[in-house]
Amino acid sequence: RKPMSTAMEIHLLEVFTGRKPTNEQFDGDFSLRQWVAEAFPVAISDVIDSHLLNKSNNTATERSAVINDLLVMIMEIGLSCSRVSPNKRMDMKEVVVKLSRIRQKTRMIEG
Repeated sequence: RKPMSTAMEIHLLEVFTGRKPTNEQFDGDFSLRQWVAEAFPVAISDVIDSHLLNKSNNTATERSAVINDLLVMIMEIGLSCSRVSPNKRMDMKEVVVKLSRIRQKTRMIEG
């Protein structure tokens, strides 16, 4: 079992939040990972880059429900893989399986 490296997971969080760990809001004990973890899963759309949420052609209600589900799945991977203890991080095989499920769901949505 080989856990993911922290850099990969933090990058995943960066891509979907539009924030870098060096952002001035993250100082001292408050990190990008902690910010996402506090919003997970109920308020996950609050930490997602607004540009990503506005690119769907669906109605606002459809977009909100579908995208929220996908974002929770994606951010769960990022949070799990960026745990402090390497032994508690998700391993690469599990990440691939979860990302494949996310891809399948997005294809079903796209038609």
